Amino acid sequence: MDTHSESSETMTPDINTDGPGLVSIIIPAYNEENAIVETIEQVRAVMSASQYDYELIIVNDGSTDQTGEKARIAGARVLNHEVNQGYGAGLKTGIVAAQGDWIVIPDADGTYPNERIPDLLSEAGPNDMVVGARVGEAAKIPLIRRPAKWVLAQFANYLAETKIPDYNSGLRVFRKDVAKRFFKILPQGFSFTTTITLSSLCNGYRVKYIPIAYYERTGKSKIKPIRDTYRFFMLILRTTVYFNPMKVFMPISFILFSMGIAKLAHEIYTAGGLAETSVFLILASFQMAALGLLADMIDKRL
Repeated sequence: MDTHSESSETMTPDINTDGPGLVSIIIPAYNEENAIVETIEQVRAVMSASQYDYELIIVNDGSTDQTGEKARIAGARVLNHEVNQGYGAGLKTGIVAAQGDWIVIPDADGTYPNERIPDLLSEAGPNDMVVGARVGEAAKIPLIRRPAKWVLAQFANYLAETKIPDYNSGLRVFRKDVAKRFFKILPQGFSFTTTITLSSLCNGYRVKYIPIAYYERTGKSKIKPIRDTYRFFMLILRTTVYFNPMKVFMPISFILFSMGIAKLAHEIYTAGGLAETSVFLILASFQMAALGLLADMIDKRL
């Protein structure tokens, strides 16, 4: 465990406006032998120069290279998965083992500016989550990922009813108890960050965004653009249905009802009577609204 002197008291989420006490830095790593030692040294240097107590946990997620061994030799606390379970699974393992009340998650591939970790921590306390938002010219996001990322961001903004500068940034600070509240729905893969962002926003937690740079990664990316874009889309939809079902069901109900009324007017004007299509659309709209209301009642009760 890495530690640095001068700790401060950590209160409960309801009344805490102070900064964090012990900070747990969790880095999941899968086949990152080329970057893991540099990442550990960089994080350690940044945190040792800061005012924060910290521990550094590397979760070796079933790597087939020397990632785990190099992290151990570098002096980090290493937790091992026997087989690769996914980015989110690594974070969950680290969160369960963490001793701090605040979690920091950087990446092991050198894409995020770890020197900004103290800046994010300085905003913790009044906020339940602080996200390093990859915006501006300093964010070197690959061109192939930008169109899909923009579409998903607009979709997430609509469903969460707020502007989300970066919904899946891998550099952030959050309360451990907030993450543990959502453990059952946090996925095992890369969608962990998207889910915890939407879950926090939909449940009224205070989320702040701080602009950061984003660099080209060391090694090969594990993101599959088409597959992961579809998964992110479905995840955003599913998470919103879970926490704010009316935002999904009611617009669909309105569209079906409008189509039914338009079709009904057309049928009366052209044929002088009703047809099955318009009745079906109107009934479907009522059914969709009823499902939305029922889902909202269940959500509020739980």
